[in-house]
Amino acid sequence: MSGAGGSWWARLADDPGFLGRVRRQWPWVLVLAFVAAGLLLTALSWWRWGAGAIGAGVVAAGVFRSVMKDPGILAIRRHRWIDLCFYYGLGIAIIVFAVIVPGAV
Repeated sequence: MSGAGGSWWARLADDPGFLGRVRRQWPWVLVLAFVAAGLLLTALSWWRWGAGAIGAGVVAAGVFRSVMKDPGILAIRRHRWIDLCFYYGLGIAIIVFAVIVPGAV
């Protein structure tokens, strides 16, 4: 099934077109999906769940940055610890604020 050039998924990364770019940046695409889901939930008046999804997406970006050798566009700085402090700090802060902000009575 994998042929001479590797699997179809690996060959797709060499594609210079849209699918190749998406294949190389899948961690970023997944984080964007979390944020888009959070924005949709917020637009549907479920702001706590929406903020939680956005925070979870940012924390997921931190996880990808910490475990992957080449996380693509998620590598903002050359120094990994700066990215990790930013991603984890911002993601956890968003989740905490979503939990502690009092709701309307």
